[in-house]
Amino acid sequence: MEFEVGYLLALVVIGLSFLGFMLAMMIDEVNRKKGIVTLILSIILFGLGIYYYYTVGQEQKVKGGPSVNKLNYYLYIYRGQQTTTVPQPLLPLMPEMPGKQQ
Repeated sequence: MEFEVGYLLALVVIGLSFLGFMLAMMIDEVNRKKGIVTLILSIILFGLGIYYYYTVGQEQKVKGGPSVNKLNYYLYIYRGQQTTTVPQPLLPLMPEMPGKQQ
């Protein structure tokens, strides 16, 4: 649970880049040159967010441990330790018969 803050910050940077894309579309209606500059800056910010997300995933892979982040699991960035647990039966398999002496 140590890396969730890093993942959240990377997703915030990616979200800001999407806001930059929308801002670039609006600025493009008024001034074409400034709209293109804003679009390029948004693409750079998007790339930095993706790089930051991947870097946090690689750091978590080096450190190891379980992960609750399902987005990493589906993107094949970090899948965490695969733990296989055998479910324990709720009742014993051979119950003791009351009154039976061994």
